[in-house]
Amino acid sequence: MTKNTCTLLLFVFVAVNPIFAQRNKGNVQQSLDWAASIVIDGKLDEWGDTLTYEHTTQKFRYHIKNDTENLYIAMRVLDKDRQMQIFAQGLACMVNIKGKKREGPTVYFPVADRLAFRSIMSADNDNRPDDMRKGALEAIRAIYVMRFEDILDGQISLENTYGVQAQATLDTADALCVEMAIPLNRLGVSVGDTGELAFNIKINGVMIPGSGSSASTMRRGYGYPYGYGYPYGYGQPTPSKPREEPGVWVVAPLAKE
Repeated sequence: MTKNTCTLLLFVFVAVNPIFAQRNKGNVQQSLDWAASIVIDGKLDEWGDTLTYEHTTQKFRYHIKNDTENLYIAMRVLDKDRQMQIFAQGLACMVNIKGKKREGPTVYFPVADRLAFRSIMSADNDNRPDDMRKGALEAIRAIYVMRFEDILDGQISLENTYGVQAQATLDTADALCVEMAIPLNRLGVSVGDTGELAFNIKINGVMIPGSGSSASTMRRGYGYPYGYGYPYGYGQPTPSKPREEPGVWVVAPLAKE
């Protein structure tokens, strides 16, 4: 077999085998794991020494688990530029219960209160943190949800009655750690279901054509996609919806105990 023939066969295998191609872009999660005793506090003690999987383009590590009650998502971001992008625009976890790589119920977090953040970081505040990220953490006031059957689109309290939970912290290695929990009944699924679901997690960002996808080239409109700031709130109108940074897709059924 010639070298050219081997190269052609390898190309064909990668092209028709998306799992193989995906793994070459990073250690992508292929199946969900069973969750045990997870507490949503932003600390990743229950997840092991480090999160197992990675989204190399957006420079974060992640893991998705479930138990009989909830879907759990953990993300850890070490890159400082990406951390600031999160404080400005949030993380997103989307679930398509039909297993399609299309939109579905989505949780966005964190949502910081701008007035609270300005107050915390004010020069008149005797307790003003030196680190802007710590000020942003203190200003987190809400979670944002979209496309749930029984929850109106918009902000919900951190202490909401829907069972949606999210917390964020900075760990001892200066990484931003986020945990989320979404009740399975809010998604309309249960662990008894055998069908696949499609999960997408990402750092929100809008791609400028021709600029690539690094954090430094994202539009930084505060609050996207929460309804204030570029591209859906105040600012210059655009003729069409801008292209968003892609997240990492995990297509798998719920884990069984």
